[in-house]
Amino acid sequence: MTVSGEWPREVFLAPLLRGLDERGKSELVASGQLREVAAGDQLYQRGDKGHALYVVARGRLSLAAKLRTDDEAAEVRQVGPGESFGEEASIGATWRATATASGHAVVAEIPVAMFRRALVRAGGDQVAERFERRVRRRATAELLSTISFTAKLPPRDLEMLLDGAEHREVDRGEAVYRSGEPARHLWLVADGMVQLQTEDDERLRVRAYLSRGDFFGDEELLSRSVRRTSAIASGKSLLVSIDGEVARTVADRNPDLLRRLRRVAHAHAQEQRQRIGQAALGETQHAFRDLYRLQVARSLLVIDLDTCVRCGHCAWSCEQLHGVARLVRRGDKIVTRVRDAAAPAPLLLPNSCQHCDNPSCMPDCPTGAIGRDPRGEVFIRDALCTGCGACAKGCPWDNIQIVPRPAAAPAPPGGIHDQLAVKCDLCRDYDGPACVKACPTESIFRLNPAEELPDVGPLLREGAPTRRGARVAPQRGPLLLGAGLLSLAASVVGITLQARGHWVPWRGIGWASGVGAACCVVALLCYSLPKRLVRVWSRKRPRSLREGERKAVRSLVKPQLSFHMVVGLLSLALVAWHGGGRLGGGSGGALSLAFLGCAFVGVLAALSYAWLPRHLSRIERSAALPEDFAPARRELSERLYGGVSGRSPVVKKLFEKVLVPYLRQPLGWLLLLLSGRGLSQEQKHLRARIDTMMQGRGSERLAGLDQLIRLVVELRALSAQRTLAWLMRMWLPIHVVSAGICVALLLIHLVEVMW
Repeated sequence: MTVSGEWPREVFLAPLLRGLDERGKSELVASGQLREVAAGDQLYQRGDKGHALYVVARGRLSLAAKLRTDDEAAEVRQVGPGESFGEEASIGATWRATATASGHAVVAEIPVAMFRRALVRAGGDQVAERFERRVRRRATAELLSTISFTAKLPPRDLEMLLDGAEHREVDRGEAVYRSGEPARHLWLVADGMVQLQTEDDERLRVRAYLSRGDFFGDEELLSRSVRRTSAIASGKSLLVSIDGEVARTVADRNPDLLRRLRRVAHAHAQEQRQRIGQAALGETQHAFRDLYRLQVARSLLVIDLDTCVRCGHCAWSCEQLHGVARLVRRGDKIVTRVRDAAAPAPLLLPNSCQHCDNPSCMPDCPTGAIGRDPRGEVFIRDALCTGCGACAKGCPWDNIQIVPRPAAAPAPPGGIHDQLAVKCDLCRDYDGPACVKACPTESIFRLNPAEELPDVGPLLREGAPTRRGARVAPQRGPLLLGAGLLSLAASVVGITLQARGHWVPWRGIGWASGVGAACCVVALLCYSLPKRLVRVWSRKRPRSLREGERKAVRSLVKPQLSFHMVVGLLSLALVAWHGGGRLGGGSGGALSLAFLGCAFVGVLAALSYAWLPRHLSRIERSAALPEDFAPARRELSERLYGGVSGRSPVVKKLFEKVLVPYLRQPLGWLLLLLSGRGLSQEQKHLRARIDTMMQGRGSERLAGLDQLIRLVVELRALSAQRTLAWLMRMWLPIHVVSAGICVALLLIHLVEVMW
């Protein structure tokens, strides 16, 4: 709760504020606020993004953090009147401890940006520089107090580390150090993520992921050897480097502590290697290398590729509702378990905003157009957006688009702003995401990776995932099979009874069956309407409720699809009862034949939707749209033939005698499908053939062969992907055309009967 009135003098007794003059103090009071905290209430939690630092005016607060070697959180320190805390915010790090009031307390909340501005205005750059040094030292001390390596050090050794510590910000993809470089520093991760990696046989291999609180680079530093791995920032990260001589001195003074912590770090590294190896077996190592994305995402849009029929309704419905599609159905693929599911599922991570915990797009917005509501959902205010594109450049995953400003979107005053940034805001103005409601197979949904992907949480060291119940993949097979068998049996009975003279088409049961079949045709046609009326069933939410809790959203189209298939099979039986199986002679026979063909195509479409996605996902490394296949083939071919250049004569000979025939083998894509192997398994199978041929000869001259094998397998798989995608998409237009023929013949038949 905010408290009004003057700030107590205890606030300005804090060491961090002693350099302020009266002007600086007055500006600080104007920009900050006093907050009252009841006993037991939390001011902030560990892991929250810091935006302010605090000074205690009255009362006391406890700072508690969980060390990596402890099972439960423990108190780090108590802060009382005149003491500051939360300085991590000044260096861009998340808070390292949870701040809880020990009793009734009043604290001064000081926004970091405004405080720096007040310092410069009041005392100039020198005061700001002194504050920067002071606050960075205090923030580093807070960080070190929550890291196992330093939390239990004697005060003298801790001060020595503080003297030798420097902060360094690294961008996504930037190298902290490279393999083979001399070891000069010990590194600590203050915020973000760093991955340790090596290159073996021209392939990148991730050895470990390091997140907040991890230290690395100590083994080579203490042994005075060169770096055995490369350390690369997975995302924008804040690191603390400690001079090598200082780190060696502290390690020599505390050998038992370092050995114990190394055992803990080694056990964690072993667990990570096992999980990374499992990811590689699941053909997802390339996607798990971007583990940072899964760490920062709070609402990640995923598509289950085992059930997705590639119909495009998700993107289409988004475009219909917003004028431009805010998701693109292409992106990385991972294979992992969802919630408590026993078996892993292949998941596509499409280009769609994932509402990051610390959005990279927000700091770069010059007008403050990007906001974040209490639920953590990130949105764009059209009235403030100038279309400058800074947010789109700041997003590491290209999830923001710059589009022409629609006439309905208000423009900010001053100048002409004909462009607008758009991104997924979870259909903030409506009662739920249109893409989820429009999916006919319930394949698209959102999740929090750290909580709902059991294989991700341990890699992030976030603890056990929240149990929300297993996601059950939609199973239409039993329903479709049961309805099909029932329809077939009913059709046989109807044809038999009519053939024996129990009824005729123009009266009694035969006539009623014909009327029922006509009604079923109307019901079948109605299926195409609701899924295309997105604006009708997407209800606007009152502005007062847009920041409230959302209800779970399910597909509106899936029940209609199930109903459509059941009614289609029922109508097939009714046609058989009405026409008696006669497929020739007059409009009635032609109608029966056309209806049978339409139903047959519909059954083939349903079977392809049930069977093909699972086989397609098995041979995909990333989901592709139809227009992606030709460019992908050109790119793979150029890489393949370019990769042969400069290789040894042995590799060139194997390429000519084995890989080219493998690539040009007739129906090779079909053999890949029938083999049941995934891409990694197929690569190993082809390499085993070559190893058998070579019998151990010339193994030292096979550099680059694995890369060529990977490319030829992907080229063969690309043909299979194109074929399966075409088979899934071809039935719908045929079904629609045959349905139109049925409707035309039905009208002709009705006219003949009535006249």
